[in-house]
Amino acid sequence: MQVVQNQIGSMGQAMIVQMNEQAQHLIQAISNSCLDILGQQEGIFIKQNFELFEAITGFETPNVYKVYAANDQGKKKKQKALFKCKEKSSTCARICLPGNTRPFEMKINNYGCKDFQPAMAKMFLKDEKRVVFRFKREYQCTCLCFNRPRLEVLYVENDENKKLGTIVNPWYFCNIGCHILDINDNLKYVVEASCCQTYFWCRCPCNSCNKVEFLIKVPNGEVVAHLVKKGKDCCKNMVGDADNFSLIFPKGASKEDKALLLAVTLMMDYMYFEDKGGAQASIGPA
Repeated sequence: MQVVQNQIGSMGQAMIVQMNEQAQHLIQAISNSCLDILGQQEGIFIKQNFELFEAITGFETPNVYKVYAANDQGKKKKQKALFKCKEKSSTCARICLPGNTRPFEMKINNYGCKDFQPAMAKMFLKDEKRVVFRFKREYQCTCLCFNRPRLEVLYVENDENKKLGTIVNPWYFCNIGCHILDINDNLKYVVEASCCQTYFWCRCPCNSCNKVEFLIKVPNGEVVAHLVKKGKDCCKNMVGDADNFSLIFPKGASKEDKALLLAVTLMMDYMYFEDKGGAQASIGPA
């Protein structure tokens, strides 16, 4: 009888080990597939969630964004979100520090990518098991061109964080922008916008007053793509600052490049548009 129980116990342990291995393979398949799905997109449309509690009380809550597929014109496709991006930061940091300086970790999970997976993938319901990317930013005491803010872009593979590159916010005298560095800290793209655009000086309901266009350039200065931030009209801007970003990917960009461009979009939002004071309050040196 004891022998039979031991055999049953051994079989049970073997099944548990096998199930754990299958689960790890499935999680990795989900992660890889989501990165591939991002690589297949012509562009993405990023929509920040409107937080009613924050609008009513003024108490800063963690930012949440949803990332949708977009066409070559930057218009959102009619399908579920590809990713959900959720900020993880301390309450103290959100209360005491402005968006352009506060430290945070942005967890990007396959919010919509699971709809492209086999039915078995839906067994994993916890967001932590669906994390595909992590964007990490530490607090840095910045002064003009010294110690500029950096955002580390990580890809989650086999429960390990694999670095894809870094987003750096250089010091601009007038314009605004960020630099995208690859895994070896070589300059990959420059994303810049002119502060002469109407948005920064006049908040009227017209289209030009609610739009900022960023140029995406390669190191030699050639413009290869565009990033557009669209705000709301005056009345809606008084309620909240949840805006939209439309990004058209450069032709020939790798899936890793597209992940970095997703990261730079969120970095731009924190650096220049996060606080309700708007970009007017953020044009000066950080």
